[in-house]
Amino acid sequence: MVTKSEQKRRRETLRPHPTRDKIIDVMRSYGKPISPTEVSRITGETLGSTAYHVRTLVEAGVVELADEGRARGAVEHFYALVRSDEETRLVDPVRQLLGLCGALTVPAPDGGYPRSAALDESAREQLQRMIARLRPEVRDIVAAATARTRG
Repeated sequence: MVTKSEQKRRRETLRPHPTRDKIIDVMRSYGKPISPTEVSRITGETLGSTAYHVRTLVEAGVVELADEGRARGAVEHFYALVRSDEETRLVDPVRQLLGLCGALTVPAPDGGYPRSAALDESAREQLQRMIARLRPEVRDIVAAATARTRG
């Protein structure tokens, strides 16, 4: 059995991975326990890869086994997020925004090599508020585009 402190350490050292981000997003969107089989169908990832990353998330304490059922004579496991929306982020959204906007570095004042961007608490809070304002609009655009492409 993995202790809470070990889970915390594992979560802190968990490297970002696109498949894990997709799994967490599917679980967050679905809002109830889901099997790796269904997650793999939704994300387009292989079942083996999805199951591996779900196990990694379980070991880190981000996801937990929520239920079991029978499927074609086998036991099917259903998993759910353990933490809230903000706590399950494996990648800092502010850092992602900086990367998307080409703002991870800033020009040096003397024209020399660029420097890594440094954010104070005020700038971080402003960017977090910006992300919070954009999030519903982005989700609406994606939902409408998905409806159009499947219509």
